[in-house]
Amino acid sequence: MNCIDTSDYICISIMSRQMISAIIIDDEQHARYTLEAMLDRYFLNKVKVVESVESVKEGVFAIQKHHPDLVFLDIEMPEENGFKLFDYFDQIPFSVIFVTAYQNFAIDAVKVAALDYILKPVNYVDLQAAITLYEKRKAKGISQEHIEKLLNSLNPLPDSKGKVALPTFTGYQLEKVNSIMYCEADQNYTKIYTNRSELILVSKPISFLEETLPADTFFRIHKSYLVNLNFIKSYNRTEGFQVVLDDGTILDVATRRNQDFLKALTGK
Repeated sequence: MNCIDTSDYICISIMSRQMISAIIIDDEQHARYTLEAMLDRYFLNKVKVVESVESVKEGVFAIQKHHPDLVFLDIEMPEENGFKLFDYFDQIPFSVIFVTAYQNFAIDAVKVAALDYILKPVNYVDLQAAITLYEKRKAKGISQEHIEKLLNSLNPLPDSKGKVALPTFTGYQLEKVNSIMYCEADQNYTKIYTNRSELILVSKPISFLEETLPADTFFRIHKSYLVNLNFIKSYNRTEGFQVVLDDGTILDVATRRNQDFLKALTGK
């Protein structure tokens, strides 16, 4: 950028807004220094490393502080592996390039999600390709979709104590499975009601939730309702078939689903 008849301050400010802000999370000090040095040498006018940390927990604080565009994330770390980073965020507003020394099952999950990764020792060619891919995906706005695929690949059927990645209109929300009371179909979208009286609007049909949530905990009682069996307070068959949830919500049970529902409810 040429700064003709313009103050240096304004020029620097404009350039800074075009920079990709990045955080490096890696437990190996040498690996952090090497990656940061390569970024400074080859991508000085494109990528700015705002912080470099050695653990997932430190990475969480750094992300909350700097709100980076991009995170270079090591997978194999002693306390928590890199995938645990996503457990700390209800929504994931940053993109990720994984960095690892091993070709193992974790890389298979990353490949399934069509996310990018770099093998250690990092070289210029791989780093340039990863940053170029990031820029293309950012322009298309599809990075969140890849994160969801990764989470589902790592844990395709979460148990009742785990979390599930819910695609929303602004990104993704990681929600505890056992806090979801029921799901209600809304055409091609789904309303999720939690035990915190929170409504989450998911940009997927209810069939997506039926396939994603654990079948031993959730039952499709009606074409419009998928209910968590643990929140059912009572079952009423005097006026059709209905269930009452712990918060007093009353939901209809479809006649054709009633027998299977009773088996799921009673275990008989």
